[in-house]
Amino acid sequence: MELAQLEAFIQVAHHRSFSRAAEALFLTQPSVTARIQSLEREIGERLFERTGRSVTLTDAGHAFMPHAQRALTAVQEGTDSIEAVRHGDVGSIRIGASSSIATYVLPGILRHFRETRPRVHVHLTTGNTEDIIEKLLAGEVHVVVTRLAQHPEIESLHLYNDDLALVVAPSHSFAQKANVSIAEAGREPFLFFERTSSYHSLIYSMFLRAGVVPESVMELDSMETTKHMVEAGLGIAILPVVSISREVANGTLKQVEIRDMEQPAQREVGVHILRNRAINPPIRDFLKLLTSEYGVTNIFEGPRGADSD
Repeated sequence: MELAQLEAFIQVAHHRSFSRAAEALFLTQPSVTARIQSLEREIGERLFERTGRSVTLTDAGHAFMPHAQRALTAVQEGTDSIEAVRHGDVGSIRIGASSSIATYVLPGILRHFRETRPRVHVHLTTGNTEDIIEKLLAGEVHVVVTRLAQHPEIESLHLYNDDLALVVAPSHSFAQKANVSIAEAGREPFLFFERTSSYHSLIYSMFLRAGVVPESVMELDSMETTKHMVEAGLGIAILPVVSISREVANGTLKQVEIRDMEQPAQREVGVHILRNRAINPPIRDFLKLLTSEYGVTNIFEGPRGADSD
């Protein structure tokens, strides 16, 4: 089995087209087709369903995909390690992060990282915590910054607590109050994140612990969209403090304290890597910068078992 076959397989699956995969690989379409056919003969199963212009993965193709991705990732990591040894600052780093962290936390950190590693190519993938953790386990990303999670194959470090706050439009009656009760907040039209989001379960559970069932009028999948909906007076919301600082400063949103919560509205945010996995210099520098930013001990330094470099 050749790497060229795996590259062709992944590109065809991604583009759902042999011709577009050929363009991405700077090959002719017959060359891509030949690589896929050779791979299918070697595996003994069809990997794609071809119906007219549509190309989709078969069940065998779906089963094979994560293994092909891990193989290419392992080769790329080997190449990056060689380049890092040769030049000291060349390579790549693939970071996974939840959307809110990627939007409001990582830009400043990555700016500092680029100042020290200007020739390192950064790949940033966003999504919900569960999806991003799966990408880490599949070898598609090197490091993940998201809600703190536990997994036997993952080494995790708590970075900070993501504080949440109630926000309303300046014209809302709450805007004139120093604080409100959780029961008062629950009686207002409430904007939630979609149910697959950890924010949804965290905020909804906070209300239920207080014996309040909030009036959910809208579910959204974007922090920015939620802020605009609140500004438009369509409801109130509980959002990460880091995401609303600009709007609060500009006066387009008003932050209101909830006075009777049993515990602070917050979620734990952490950084995650695979256990006993070699850490190349760019990843090591990113982890050092990240832990230094939040004043926590970098537990990822030092030898890392049989895979340490």
